[in-house]
Amino acid sequence: MKIPDEKIEEVRLATDLVELVSQYVTLKKRGKGYTGLCPFHQEKTPSFSVDPVRGLYHCFGCGEGGTAFTFVMKMEHVGFPEALQTLAKKAGIDLPQKEEDPRIEQEAEALYHVNQMACDFFVHCLLRTDEGRQALQYITGRGFEMKTMEAFRIGYAPERWDGLVEDARQKAVPVAHLEKAGLVIPRKEGGYYDRFRGRLMFPVQNAAGRVVGFGGRIMTDVRDQPKYLNSPETLIYQKSRLLYGLYQSRQGIRREGRVILTEGYTDVMRLYQCGLDYGVASAGTSLTEEQAHLLSRYTKEVYLLYDGDEAGLNAAFRGSDILLEAGHHVLIVTLPEGFDPDSFLAGNPPEEFGRRLVESKTVASFKIDRMEAEGRLKDSHDRAQAARSIVESLSRIRDPIERNLMIRDLSERLGIHESVLVRAMPRRRDRPIPDADMPAVPGKGEMQAELNLARILLEAPEKWSRVIFHFLKADSFRDERARQLADRLFQDYTCSRATTAQDVLAGFSREAEMSRFLSGLMSEELDESIDRSQLGLDCVLRLKQADIRNQIRRTQEQIRAGQDKGLDVSGLARTYSELKKTLENMKSEIVSEWKKRVEI
Repeated sequence: MKIPDEKIEEVRLATDLVELVSQYVTLKKRGKGYTGLCPFHQEKTPSFSVDPVRGLYHCFGCGEGGTAFTFVMKMEHVGFPEALQTLAKKAGIDLPQKEEDPRIEQEAEALYHVNQMACDFFVHCLLRTDEGRQALQYITGRGFEMKTMEAFRIGYAPERWDGLVEDARQKAVPVAHLEKAGLVIPRKEGGYYDRFRGRLMFPVQNAAGRVVGFGGRIMTDVRDQPKYLNSPETLIYQKSRLLYGLYQSRQGIRREGRVILTEGYTDVMRLYQCGLDYGVASAGTSLTEEQAHLLSRYTKEVYLLYDGDEAGLNAAFRGSDILLEAGHHVLIVTLPEGFDPDSFLAGNPPEEFGRRLVESKTVASFKIDRMEAEGRLKDSHDRAQAARSIVESLSRIRDPIERNLMIRDLSERLGIHESVLVRAMPRRRDRPIPDADMPAVPGKGEMQAELNLARILLEAPEKWSRVIFHFLKADSFRDERARQLADRLFQDYTCSRATTAQDVLAGFSREAEMSRFLSGLMSEELDESIDRSQLGLDCVLRLKQADIRNQIRRTQEQIRAGQDKGLDVSGLARTYSELKKTLENMKSEIVSEWKKRVEI
């Protein structure tokens, strides 16, 4: 069930932010607040500040910021519900409980228990039995060290039909629980037999480190036996929502600000052993949307590292589109044909892999190079087909600046005008594609104007809402975050609700990005000497004039296009004249009306 906003605000107000942050950062009192070294990026001079009065933290170096909720989410790599639960428990506040069947929770705990029991059994068989010695020799023979195997809890399933079944009986664990975990299979004649036999075992852990399933690798080629055998999906094991190695690599990902995404268990282990402890794998499944969004909790920069064969390249094509759709910045690392990440790292010096990381390619460059190598760019028809394919991928990029830069690169590589590529781009419902000759984001001046208006509105929401929203509506703001803020304040204004900056902050508690945005605005306050009325007027004028100029520019383009086709453009010409007249008279009209509104 959804937790009421008032309960969330109760938890926030009950949390001592200085005490919370001090568990991770050494803080020193400075003025009304506290400062320290930022826990989110490396720095020598403190730029991280905590405002205990407003319940905000903000780093002036990397821009991270927010409330107690976002701090816990960032530090512990959890979602808002988990952060809320953590802080509520510390504050001694009871939250409404989910209306779940207690039998489901009991079943989940039973599955966690038997998976951990199986993991311990497999590790014991690898390290403490004669049969496991052969498996140990196999994996150490591939260059894996004991500390790596310990970190990933690698084990061995003996070549017996009832090894795990018998171990469970000796420990008085119901074998039926093992069946629900997919560890054993019922016999037709009664009883059970082990699913995994004679295989090297890779435990799959969730982000909290709990074992939820397994992948088993056969060590010799056996006819009619798959190379890898994975646990079936259960209540706690959904392959599409898990990433192998995330538990071991989560700190490295946070430290580096990036992640290397591979396909296999041993790829992640090899990266880890080589000191690249920020790798994960979509083991057992092709990359899914859920996995891409899971990565978003940790970083937005993803290096795709797949096998150098045809299958690996095709997987990179598919995976890059999914990651772009989830808002990631994607770079693709290429390997020579015949190598996978494990074998390449094992057979080459670290410097060689480091060079390939540096030389990683954007999605557009990777796809063009691939098509060129395949001889698919020989004539205009081929280039057109390639452009359509690549543009479809670029349409998934959420950052309009990055999207436009890649379109420019694609234009130069294929010799196709940027405006043509933009017009060929699929329009996605979640983010409209801009017109070909219209900026995807406001210019620097307009962007700063939006931020300044947002700061003014936050300082005194009731006062400035009745002035600013007389001239602008929420959709006048092109920055998504500023638009969300304006939309909230506009609704409060039209409904005559009294609003403070703290009310706004509380309303966006569940949204980490908005909390960060608001904390930045509230921490980087306008200088007291600045005339708010004059600044607001200047900003409103800039945005209104920019909008009219864009309309004029589009009308000019329509007129030129119509003239080229021999069409009657007299109506467009009248529109053009009216827009020019509006622009000329706009300043005096807005200044006059602004003064009246401020004086009310």
